[in-house]
Amino acid sequence: MQYLLTEARVDWDGLGRQLAVEANALLDGPDSVLILDESGFAKKGHASAGVARQWNGRLGKVDNCQVGVFATLCRDEMATLVDTRLYLPETWCQDAKRCDKAAIPDTERTFRTKSELALSLLTTARQRGIQFGYVSIDGG
Repeated sequence: MQYLLTEARVDWDGLGRQLAVEANALLDGPDSVLILDESGFAKKGHASAGVARQWNGRLGKVDNCQVGVFATLCRDEMATLVDTRLYLPETWCQDAKRCDKAAIPDTERTFRTKSELALSLLTTARQRGIQFGYVSIDGG
């Protein structure tokens, strides 16, 4: 799994398109909801991509963590993750050496707010043809 996530050549966009097809087959329709939300993951150290002292809602406090923004398609009791974005703090975007060491692609080194990342997830879901009746988003 580590090799797949860090070194393997994967067509992530193609994987996302296929995931959209399969999610629609199970969950699409006017009663479906696309949920956009962030989540923090506590981390020690400073080398993991995007790790910084920032708000971690899972812990209810500012702590050393990574934060992701997620899109989930839901209907009734069923749900599936359909897309994700890593929140990259501004300090990371300004530190090319740190980004190089963490293997963050040049195209992803532009600072984006969590709201901008959520809008990107919504846009991508629409482009991939994911069907939903409405969108739910956290107050953040």
